[in-house]
Amino acid sequence: MKRILLNALVDIGCLVAFIPSLLSGLVLYLFLPSGGVRRSMWTEFLGIPRSQWVTVHDYSSLLFASLLLLHLLLHAKFFLHIPQYVNPAGGEKECPDDR
Repeated sequence: MKRILLNALVDIGCLVAFIPSLLSGLVLYLFLPSGGVRRSMWTEFLGIPRSQWVTVHDYSSLLFASLLLLHLLLHAKFFLHIPQYVNPAGGEKECPDDR
């Protein structure tokens, strides 16, 4: 598999895993908070109980984190060569205004 295709698939996978993590996190934060009001009216949202929202959030977040780690590993060569990209001449250049 070509590297560019692998990068694209990992990036798409990150996006696909991030969306349910974000949505479930918002539902848990806004509509189904833990603790707080005793015997809250909100024990489920859209017919789904809080425990299932937590499960969806946990698994999608773990998938997102693992794909993000893979993404960083695929770009390790770039991270190792950042100083060369920032300063391609290799030497320190003086700013014309610094006298």
